[in-house]
Amino acid sequence: MFSSLYNRSNTEVRYTDLIQILGGGTPKTGETAYWNGNIAFFTPKDVGTPYTFITEKTITEEGLSHCNSRLYPVNTVFVTARGTVGKVGLSGVPMAMNQSCYALVGKETHQLLVYFYTLKAVDRLKHKASGAVFDAITTRDFDSEQIMKLSDDDAKAFLCVAEPMFQEILNNSIENLRLSTLRDFLLPKLMSGEIDVSSVQL
Repeated sequence: MFSSLYNRSNTEVRYTDLIQILGGGTPKTGETAYWNGNIAFFTPKDVGTPYTFITEKTITEEGLSHCNSRLYPVNTVFVTARGTVGKVGLSGVPMAMNQSCYALVGKETHQLLVYFYTLKAVDRLKHKASGAVFDAITTRDFDSEQIMKLSDDDAKAFLCVAEPMFQEILNNSIENLRLSTLRDFLLPKLMSGEIDVSSVQL
């Protein structure tokens, strides 16, 4: 649906007129007080489809205060700029981010539109790099990129369909994680006999 609306748009704007590009940073790796906390720390390895909930690394509140990343809210769009370049995803939980990615936040533009605009922009950047090494995306690349802006009516029509779908994906994914955590907690207790369910009547 988005592609058909996008392709019929006749309003071309600069990507950065609609979307703010924000950066990240990594706390000092040798400082143990900064790591293994309760804050997810997004890196290019962690891109989900479309949401990321669990990251390989986590940081503490102190670690967050000693790096160049803010705590980005749910539905922040992340794009990988180095390493695995051009992967686009959404944060499923609040998380910080390292310097190999950009966080993309709409300037009065809904985050789902930011997500789909970014997919289009990154696809164009990849095509421009055809035959060359696509090893990084810079803020200059986004600043020079043009996208087709949906009309207000088309944006509303798209969001009426997409927003409930993505909210359902988010809710179901969170519930699946909750159930997986509960399973991992209970299964060892069941296997060891610490919890006995033999008397439970179904």
